[in-house]
Amino acid sequence: METFTSCNTATLSPYVPTTIKPWDLQRVRHVVKRLGYGLDVAQENAILAQSPTAFVDTWITDSINYMNTPAPVWGNWAQSDYTDFNSEAFPQMVEWLKQTFDDSLNLKLRAKMTLFWHNHFVTKADDYQAPSWLYQYYDLLQTHALGNFKTLTKEIGKNEAMLVYLNGVLNNKWSPNENYARELFELFTLGANNNYTQTDIVEAARALTGYNSWTQLGAPIVFQSSTFDNTDKIIFGSAPTNFDHDSLIDHLFSVRANEISDFIVKKIYRAFVSPELPSQSIIDQLATTFRTGNWEIVPVLRQLFKSEHFFEDDAIGSIIKDPMDCFLTFIKEANFPYTPQQLEVLVYYSANLGQEYYNPVDVAGWQGDRDWINSSTITGRWQGLEYIMWTTWNLDQELFRNLVISIASSNNDPAIIAQEMVDRFVPKTLHTTADYALATQVFKGDVPQNYYDSMQWNLQWGSVPYQVVLLLQHIFRMPEFQLK
Repeated sequence: METFTSCNTATLSPYVPTTIKPWDLQRVRHVVKRLGYGLDVAQENAILAQSPTAFVDTWITDSINYMNTPAPVWGNWAQSDYTDFNSEAFPQMVEWLKQTFDDSLNLKLRAKMTLFWHNHFVTKADDYQAPSWLYQYYDLLQTHALGNFKTLTKEIGKNEAMLVYLNGVLNNKWSPNENYARELFELFTLGANNNYTQTDIVEAARALTGYNSWTQLGAPIVFQSSTFDNTDKIIFGSAPTNFDHDSLIDHLFSVRANEISDFIVKKIYRAFVSPELPSQSIIDQLATTFRTGNWEIVPVLRQLFKSEHFFEDDAIGSIIKDPMDCFLTFIKEANFPYTPQQLEVLVYYSANLGQEYYNPVDVAGWQGDRDWINSSTITGRWQGLEYIMWTTWNLDQELFRNLVISIASSNNDPAIIAQEMVDRFVPKTLHTTADYALATQVFKGDVPQNYYDSMQWNLQWGSVPYQVVLLLQHIFRMPEFQLK
């Protein structure tokens, strides 16, 4: 991955609002879009009464306290539990995709971190094709999303989806399979070529043997001692030791703690703050928090998300939204209702734009940011947003009037109204007054100018819902709309 150095020189000290860097709606929207999928205007305004550090603490604590999504009836089914597996399995997976999108709209940072770890500990449903394994993989990520990274690393290696995807189920003492061991080091803990050797991979693969006992698709895959390599291994120059799965992970986190903490906090930083890394000093402080906190994830997030560094101007609007961000944040910020059918359509739109939940592009996951945007995906984003807008229009046109009334400080000045609408959906103010003037012109629509001049027009006019539609179409075609 090509890396750049951020211009953000602010520290990890807690953010204290000033006249130059006020705790305003722009910064509220920054934090709720990064740590969730946005909020409606009333919720945002309520947040302004809290201090930023108190708000972030509450947001994180609320996210920790959410219950795991209840298991579907088929959550533990094996193939023999089906009447016709081939016809019944796919609808179940679609059902869970809709549930995952619904969770994303409601579980705030828990959902964002679940997606983050899914894109870190990648598996592909196309490879394992069992609905129960898909659910159990999601449940595992949801359980540990805001928990302990070392524990998550131990558990994910024994998870059925991972055992199938990276060939752990084929890894036995007679024929060691190096696939999972290689990715454990390269992608999951240390980073590519970061203080491990091919010998370490070979020896680690032997330690990971034994998870080969299973009866059928969807059934548990469990450890069996008969296929485990019960002999000594030398890993990272250790004394000969009969490492198994868990003691290998313990050893890895003990002797490569610096490498692991540096690699993971950089990945968190790129996902939640900026694709451009800050000074190594910032990373070192976060990495120290990670290590000294015994690999608990939340202390790192609290330190980072409450910091003046996170709230610095350079951090705002610095990340390109992924497709889910694009669609789900629009629903939340517009305060539109949504249906399971809409979520199913958005699942497909997101997949067509390159973000198919449960099927990342490869074992390294979606690289994100600039990878999301090209000439075809940008028009696909517009089509998805149009779909949300027109299905809402067909439901209740007055929702568009409600939206503009919730945002606007004026009832009859189209310039003020258009500017406040634009600023509601883009992370930073537009570059020129001409940009706002164009938005105003779009918003005015076909209403004759003399009605504005005489101040007869106002937000109660019958034309207003459609005027809001015109302005929203204009806004989500702006390059700035694609940023968060």
